[in-house]
Amino acid sequence: MTDRYHITVEGVTYEVEVGDISASPITVVVDGVEFEVELPDVEPLQSTESRSQRSASRQAPRRRPMERARPASAAASDNQDVVRAPMPGRIIRVNVSVGDNVQRGQSIVVLESMKMENAIAAPRDGVVSQVHVAADESVQHGQSLVEFE
Repeated sequence: MTDRYHITVEGVTYEVEVGDISASPITVVVDGVEFEVELPDVEPLQSTESRSQRSASRQAPRRRPMERARPASAAASDNQDVVRAPMPGRIIRVNVSVGDNVQRGQSIVVLESMKMENAIAAPRDGVVSQVHVAADESVQHGQSLVEFE
């Protein structure tokens, strides 16, 4: 079972898909980029009730509930013309140039963060109109990487 959410972190909204949370690692897809997430001391969850109880006991005081994803028609107003850095790091590779046709999910930039390489995927089909970064450049969370027409 996969749950979909739109979450906003420091003013930047991400589409997040969370896979089965009953065991670790959990597959999490953030704006088309897949991550394997390890949760410490995860025990299998038997029911929604036990999951709710367990979540309540694990919540940090600062945690806020995530907003459920809107239907595709409502999400269409989200800006998918700009791909932003999902985390701070260093650009390892830029896989596109201005004028390139790309398809949704295609790796457009590789970002190294916390000693891991993360392929940043195109959020939609389109033509690259601007590339704002180059290899070996440092980027901040939310910084524009690539724009589409």
